[in-house]
Amino acid sequence: MNSPSDSAPVGRQPAAADAPPPAWSDVHVWRQKFRRQFDDIHRIPIAPSLIAWLENHIRTHARPGAKLTLLDVGASDRQLERKLVNVASLVAYKSQDIDRGRPHDYYDTATIRDTFDLIVSSEVIEHLDAATKISFVQDLHRLVAPGGWVVLTTPNAQHPTVFWRDFTHICPIHHLDLAGLLGRAGFTDVHIVRLARMNLMKKLRAWWYRGLLRMLHCDYAQTILAAARKTE
Repeated sequence: MNSPSDSAPVGRQPAAADAPPPAWSDVHVWRQKFRRQFDDIHRIPIAPSLIAWLENHIRTHARPGAKLTLLDVGASDRQLERKLVNVASLVAYKSQDIDRGRPHDYYDTATIRDTFDLIVSSEVIEHLDAATKISFVQDLHRLVAPGGWVVLTTPNAQHPTVFWRDFTHICPIHHLDLAGLLGRAGFTDVHIVRLARMNLMKKLRAWWYRGLLRMLHCDYAQTILAAARKTE
């Protein structure tokens, strides 16, 4: 019901071929830590869009006399900067993308030495394989300033079709895995939100099919948003 924005497969460069394999049992342990909190997707709150969520977050965390530093990871055509026009005076925006055909502040997260109050990576992580997802989230933790936040969006793995609409998608990520990777990387205060613009007709349709959706473990929201804070 809320179409995710199109994105090319962007982010940091893939991990080296000789990199040690991730500790998959550890990944599973962290996933299980969030099961009780986020197990029922139909109880996860709804927000209308990433922009609406970000505007509220930025206004809440704005500091008098200083702008929040924001890094857009996988920025593509920098559309996020244009869409945040209502809070533009509160943020200092920078972009990263591996596409050197477009102007960006950075082209590889591995080369960034600054830290940021807010990092946004929208519709990127599904373009990475499973092992690279882990190193990607860990790298984002390095780039977040203490007390800062990271915000990720990705197609909802419990929506029946949305992940398969883009052949550049490599590996879906369930919201429990996303929460687990954030916790494993050292983030706290993990939030999961479903993104969907719900007018009256859509609310009635969701209510009418609620039993079928639960039976099939499916959801109508096309996008998952995960946010977490770096406390150290």
